[in-house]
Amino acid sequence: MSSSIPHQEPEVTGGARALVSLTTTELAAALRERRVSAVEALDAFLARARAHNPALNAVVTWDEAQARKRAEAADAALARGEPWGPLHGVPFTVKDAFSTGGLRTTSAHPAFAEYVPAEDATVVARLKAAGGILFGKTNLPPLSGDLQTDGPLWGRTNNPHDLGRTPGGSSGGAAAAVAAGLTPFEMGSDIGGSIRQPAHYCGIVGIKPTEHRVSTFGHIPDVPGGPRHVRHMACAGPLARSVADLRLLLSLIEGADPRAPEVPPVAPVGPAKPRALKGLRLAWADTLGPFQADRETRGVFQRFTAAAREQGAVVEQAVPSGQDFADLVEVWGLLNGGEVGAPLPPPLREGYQQQFLPFERDLLAKAILQGSRVDMAGYGTALSRRDGHIGQLEDFLSGWDAWLVPVAMTAAPVHTKFGAPVDVDGVPRDYLEALGGFTCLFNATGSPVVVFPIGRTASGLPVGAQLVGRRWMDGALLDVAEALLPLGGGVRWPSAFTP
Repeated sequence: MSSSIPHQEPEVTGGARALVSLTTTELAAALRERRVSAVEALDAFLARARAHNPALNAVVTWDEAQARKRAEAADAALARGEPWGPLHGVPFTVKDAFSTGGLRTTSAHPAFAEYVPAEDATVVARLKAAGGILFGKTNLPPLSGDLQTDGPLWGRTNNPHDLGRTPGGSSGGAAAAVAAGLTPFEMGSDIGGSIRQPAHYCGIVGIKPTEHRVSTFGHIPDVPGGPRHVRHMACAGPLARSVADLRLLLSLIEGADPRAPEVPPVAPVGPAKPRALKGLRLAWADTLGPFQADRETRGVFQRFTAAAREQGAVVEQAVPSGQDFADLVEVWGLLNGGEVGAPLPPPLREGYQQQFLPFERDLLAKAILQGSRVDMAGYGTALSRRDGHIGQLEDFLSGWDAWLVPVAMTAAPVHTKFGAPVDVDGVPRDYLEALGGFTCLFNATGSPVVVFPIGRTASGLPVGAQLVGRRWMDGALLDVAEALLPLGGGVRWPSAFTP
């Protein structure tokens, strides 16, 4: 059983338990209005994280001393009437793939076990500039290379809804930390589902923004100090406990970055424009080409879409006419393997390929292997194929406010070895297909996607959905997500971690 996060005006006089119950926007307002101090907020989250992290293994690096100095400075600045920005005094953690100046950044790979960057990744710098106080880094698989979170450097992260299950990956530590209230928000990254799938498994909200809306400068991979090979599909985006948090955080990290010239100036995501459910046009599907959700997930989708229809939304089961999703997976793998694997020196490239060889039948693994061997002609052809898929999907989405599809074939599965088959309705399905088949499609198209919970399985595990929108329409997509979120019960605390 899980309990819903309260929707009434938050009470912050109840000590640390009340503080860690607040969403990011609620906490930021309490700090701004001096109903709580930055030191009190930091102490509350540090105490909770220290108490519950042993069970989860979500936070792997701590920066308590510097965070405390900054919290004291934040309180002094506010007392002088000098607010730093929208996150003034809000403590937070980030996925350990993002470089943090003066603080160890490992990307969970033994080669970077003692690496200390000289400067922050762009998203980290922007969160700090907005007044946020970084107090830790969260776990991931080595170099963000898995859809579970485990590795030789930091070990395994557990799902707060069931410690025997995965929180997903690669932003698994990030999602587990948010879901259990160890941090108000997190910053994840996503090239094949690594924000969305952990949000689904852990029952929180997250957004993969439109490709190139947010800079990924300072994310590992690429290798620090080397060429920037990863130029397509990779995104950075927030994980949180409310859609309002996603909007606030996206507004702070989006926009042009001189260090990543592929990121253009963009129209700000802007304030929310409330949407009524009545008249909302929503397409949905539970099967996309070779990928079908399991019976429980399909049942949750049917109940959720029926509830939306009862509230006056126009809801139809639909997919883009003629879109070949198996081909779209191949395009994704060609670009992923071509930008991550192909540029590696021969010994490293062989090791990269070896990890996928045991399950080459898997559509995603097969496509990545092809990409790791691609030449420039093949790479250019893959980009052209991608253009066609983007056009098809954009044409389809022009007739809808958003499109609702599964995040993965199942709710969070039990911990398993990399590459091991995943049980889907009693049938073993290939590992990457089951965990990332639905998500990689929208990295290939560069579409913005919000994930939010739409219901529960019979055993109480959260089930999320991908809400897909037109490219560059991230703000409008968040408006739709805000309208739909209550229908599925909203974000709920894991029963063992209720504050």
